[in-house]
Amino acid sequence: MLIKTNNRFIGDARLDFIKYEPRKVILLDDFAYVDKKGFEWFAPRDSIIDGSSIPFYLWSLIGSPFTGLHRLASIPHDVYCVTKSQPHKKVHQMYEDACRCNGVSSFKANLLHKGIKLGGPKWSIH
Repeated sequence: MLIKTNNRFIGDARLDFIKYEPRKVILLDDFAYVDKKGFEWFAPRDSIIDGSSIPFYLWSLIGSPFTGLHRLASIPHDVYCVTKSQPHKKVHQMYEDACRCNGVSSFKANLLHKGIKLGGPKWSIH
C-alpha cells in the first residue's frame, strides 16, 4: 500500500553536457521525482537527457530545454520516454505535475503538457 506523501524532488540535478552532442547531457547523480501518490519516478545516474523538447521559436516564452523551472521535470520524463516502463499518458502527466512542484504556473505547466500530448512520444505497455 502506498502512503500519500507530498510531491517532491530527491537528489541534485547535476548534469554535464556531452561533447559533440549539443542537445544531450548526462545525469551525474541519481535523481527522482516523487508524485502525490508516493510513486518514485527514478532517473538513474548516467541517464542521457535531452531536456524539454521546446521548439526554438518558443524559447523566449517558455525557456530553453535546460533552463527554467520545467528543467527538473524533464529529467525523469526523458528517462521514462526511453524506458517506456510506464504508460505514456501517466509519464506526460507526471511531467506537468513535476513542473508544478518546481514552481511552474498551472497555466504554463498545462500548456507544456498539452504540447507533449500533441507532439510527444506515445507507446503501449504490454
